[in-house]
Amino acid sequence: MLKNTLLKKLRLDNVFIPLLVVALSCTLLIASNYLTIKILSASRAYINGESHYSKGQKDATRHLTTYLLTSDSNEWQSFQRELSVPKGDKIARLGLINNAPIETIEAGLRAGRNNSEDFDDLIWLFKNFRSVSFFAEAIKEWENADLSIEKLAILGQNVNQKITAKSLTSADKENILKKINTLSIELNQNEKAFSEKLSSGSRSIKNLLLLINIFFSLIIIGSVSIYYWVIVTKLKRSKTETEETNKSLTIVNKELDQFVYSASHDLRSPISSLKGLIEIMNTENNVTQLRAYLALMNQNLDKQDQFIKDIIEYSRNKKTKLAIKKVSLIQTIEEAINQNQFRQETKKISINKTLNIDNIDSDELKLKIIINNLLTNAIKYSDSGKENCYITINTYADDQGNKIVISDNGIGIKPEYQNKIFDMFFVTNNNNKGTGLGLYLVKDAIKTLNGTIEITSKINIGTKFTINLPKKYDQLIS
Repeated sequence: MLKNTLLKKLRLDNVFIPLLVVALSCTLLIASNYLTIKILSASRAYINGESHYSKGQKDATRHLTTYLLTSDSNEWQSFQRELSVPKGDKIARLGLINNAPIETIEAGLRAGRNNSEDFDDLIWLFKNFRSVSFFAEAIKEWENADLSIEKLAILGQNVNQKITAKSLTSADKENILKKINTLSIELNQNEKAFSEKLSSGSRSIKNLLLLINIFFSLIIIGSVSIYYWVIVTKLKRSKTETEETNKSLTIVNKELDQFVYSASHDLRSPISSLKGLIEIMNTENNVTQLRAYLALMNQNLDKQDQFIKDIIEYSRNKKTKLAIKKVSLIQTIEEAINQNQFRQETKKISINKTLNIDNIDSDELKLKIIINNLLTNAIKYSDSGKENCYITINTYADDQGNKIVISDNGIGIKPEYQNKIFDMFFVTNNNNKGTGLGLYLVKDAIKTLNGTIEITSKINIGTKFTINLPKKYDQLIS
């Protein structure tokens, strides 16, 4: 016994160990790829930000040079505007170093014309890779560039003061132009070095990722091969068991079909409307009137029997294509009301209708199943203690589809039952009133029609069912 248990455990371990290795390897591979992609994405964002930084600096330099030569105040304003781009990036860098509030950092990045969708990546890379060599070197170049930007800003202030005071000489212009040129060269070098450092780091990360992918791929391939061998061996041993299981499933399916067929026939027996007619006939002596009642009984039986046959046919053809055609919603509702008019409970119930739509594209049988079952339920679970019992049927169309709303002021449904009432054979404490199939058939029919049903109910207040059905279907209308 102990030996068999150990062998069984060993076989299970042989199956699951390769799976665990594959799962772990895939997890590590996904994690490494995610981390690498995030780093590369953040590096791209920094390089993109550097392009804005560089463009802002170059445009600022150009506007300052033009302002120096023309004394045009518009150029001075353009200089300040373009210089605010690298200044904004400086605010972000200092904020990241000094752990400033996130709003301050994002405001700096925004001023630096960085894309707001890149903010998280930019901040994440700075905080987590600040000490990594390639990124630390890039940050140093950024810092040096900011120093040059500050010099350029000071130089611009001097130019503005001299122009405002009208004390700018030709010698001053020549000297300032040389300083501007020197700062431009320094900034170009810093900006180029910044991009090169990030690009070099990105290439190193890409090469590392390739090695990691190869390593984990080999592990996964090896583990899957082992797992495949174990599974094939196990499948050979269990072939007979699988065949027996398939035979059992075939038998179960046949029994299920027979059960559905029998359950459908059982629905023929409780024809409450006949009882209502019989009670009326017991008090009637007029032969002509009695014959009229018999004719109504025969008509009702024919309709009820046809309805049950439709349910059986629906069960047999559940997996077939929908029979979509133009169906009269008003006629379907009237037929459902007529089928239920001789129930004992119906005498005390007023049925109010507001039917704003008639012909709709639907499956006639499934529509009958939906309306008849919901109406029957509303009648069966009416509140006999209330003086004015009513059922309201509304139909209308909106942007979502064709709506059918059936509400009542009956006994209501307890909250704990409302998620179960559509289950097959589920009945509440009033199980003498239902078989547990009606609402199951309703839910199944609505699902087949690609519709939805919602319920709102309160005990002793009433229940409302809202059905939404599509206006159009892919099938051709017959």
